[in-house]
Formats: sequence, C-alpha cells, structure tokens
Amino acid sequence: MSAGDLRKCIGHGEGKWLVGVVALLVLVACEQRAAPDRLLEGGAFPALALPRFDGGHTALREWRGKLVILNLWATWCAPCRAELPSLDRLAARLDPERFAVLGLSVDSEIDIAREFLAERAVRHARFEYIDQDQRISREILQVRAYPITFIIDPHGKLLRRILGEREWDRPEVVAALEAAWAGDLQALSRL
Repeated sequence: MSAGDLRKCIGHGEGKWLVGVVALLVLVACEQRAAPDRLLEGGAFPALALPRFDGGHTALREWRGKLVILNLWATWCAPCRAELPSLDRLAARLDPERFAVLGLSVDSEIDIAREFLAERAVRHARFEYIDQDQRISREILQVRAYPITFIIDPHGKLLRRILGEREWDRPEVVAALEAAWAGDLQALSRL
C-alpha cells in the first residue's frame, strides 16, 4: 500500500485499525529499556578468561586473594591513553602480593596495542590482555564507553565501576585502595 492509498483509507475510516497498529508499534519501538545490569556493585564479577596477546588465556580467578584493578582501554581512546601511565605507576606503588593492576585492550589488532604499550614502556601493570572482538567488553561486561575500570575484591565481588579517566597514582587514590584492601569499602566512594 502506498502512502497515498493509506491516506485515502484513513480519510474514509477504512484504515483506522492500521493507524492503531502503526501507533502501537511506534510507541513500543520508542520505549527505551536499559540493558539488564548484571554487574551490580557488591555482586559477583563474571568469571572471565582474559585473552592474552600471545593467544593464551588467563582466568581472572588467578588473582583471587588480591584486590584487582581491571582497566578496559583502547589505543584510539584519548582518555585511555592519558590515564595509562598513571595506572602503570599505580601498579609500581602497590604491593603485588595484595593488588593486581590489569589492562584489557579492546583494540582489534594485537600488534597495535602491543606496540603502543612498548612505546610507553608499561612495565608494572599487566596490560597483556586483548578483547579483539569485544565479546567480553560489550556482551559480558556491557561496556559502552572507555576507559572504564572495575575494582574487584579478593573474593571476586565488584566493589566499584569507574567510568572515565583518572589519575590513578595520586596519594588519595592509593590510600583509598589500601583502605579497601583493609575492609573500608567506603573509601572507594571518593574515587
């Protein structure tokens, strides 16, 4: 049916049911529903197997017993590039027996991410993971903007989700992470 035919039907009252159906479809299509939030602070963080640059995988559970700072980043993301050096300095300041600073790139090319990290001499943070197809970031973690950092407690619970660039090696950030390790989760609210 053409637009002209539709106008004729509506004008003669013959297409009232069609108008009703179209109106209902428009209302349903315009309704926005938030994706279900499977990552509630205080809830379990997904049991991920992080793909490494070398083709292997490392299970996130290997860091159980440590407070994990998991940063999702990309070379094409200006705020990600800006905060990366401070994450590396943070990893150097924290006790590796109690903390792990990890980076999961969402770049599609391993070589680009690897070269970027080599140029910036990232030595302390474990930024050797890549989510090339963004299955982990988009489907499992439901990330839509970068950088995003997840702080995960030693038992695998999500403590905080922090969107946007931060200067991670500031003394107050280090103090908040140390306090969270000691059990003061309120300290993380200042990040």
